Amino acid sequence: MATTALVLSAAALSGPAQAGPADDPANWRKVDAENLLQFTVNGKEILIELRPDIAPVHVAQVRKIVRDGNYDKTPFHRVIDKFMAQGGDVYSVYQVYPRYPNMPGEFNWQRDPSVQKVQWFGLTPQGDKIGYLDGFIVQGQPDEVAMISDPPVARTWAIHCQGIASMARSRSPDSASTEFYLMRAPRVGPDSPLDKNYTVWGRALTGLDTILGIKLGPPENDGRFVNNNQADKLTKAMIAADIPEAKRPTVYVRRTDGPEFAATLAAIAINDPIQACALPPVDVIVERPTP
Repeated sequence: MATTALVLSAAALSGPAQAGPADDPANWRKVDAENLLQFTVNGKEILIELRPDIAPVHVAQVRKIVRDGNYDKTPFHRVIDKFMAQGGDVYSVYQVYPRYPNMPGEFNWQRDPSVQKVQWFGLTPQGDKIGYLDGFIVQGQPDEVAMISDPPVARTWAIHCQGIASMARSRSPDSASTEFYLMRAPRVGPDSPLDKNYTVWGRALTGLDTILGIKLGPPENDGRFVNNNQADKLTKAMIAADIPEAKRPTVYVRRTDGPEFAATLAAIAINDPIQACALPPVDVIVERPTP
């Protein structure tokens, strides 16, 4: 089957890929279609990579809600400029019974450095390291902690940079259910109310402009729409594996542990999560079948 490719980079370049990423696994990784979520908002596409290795319970529930069709036509009922767009309140649209269960917080995870290798590039004043895990920017304990721990793991968490998909909740840490938010701007650092307090389950690989284009809620009401009919809607949500092959996008992300990225990685020296979030996004290639 023939395909066309769109290259998405920090410079917002588009055009045919110069080399086939499928033939270059040392520098490109293919996103599993089971872990690729397609949102349609305002007639435009957002592709989000799900990370069951970071938040397995949340990813499983997001997949179920999507496959139940219960994210379709739900409003982005709270949207705040320079912060986030919140949606996924399925109970405002559908009578769902039994309700989706509340989930335990998966705010950080115990990472085995021999399995999940982070490309560290910075160290915070608090002693946490900052680096890339498959294009996600993560923070956590140095790998050396795992060497003296039983089991050999180090505590790690994904930080709330622009484009991150995270789960909303009430004051209870274990109250997340269906509502999520997409980060329009970073909220990170030692004073962030989000990092290590809310569960990151994915990252937008494409469609950041679409996220930024979601209609803002009234600032005097903390971004909440009084009438959800005035809010932009998540028209359709699908797991890529469920999209017919003739229409399914195939997505590749540049490997941050690959030889082509080595020079970029070596040039980064950052000790602040805010500066880390300001780094150019890791390149993405989207291939689509052609008739």
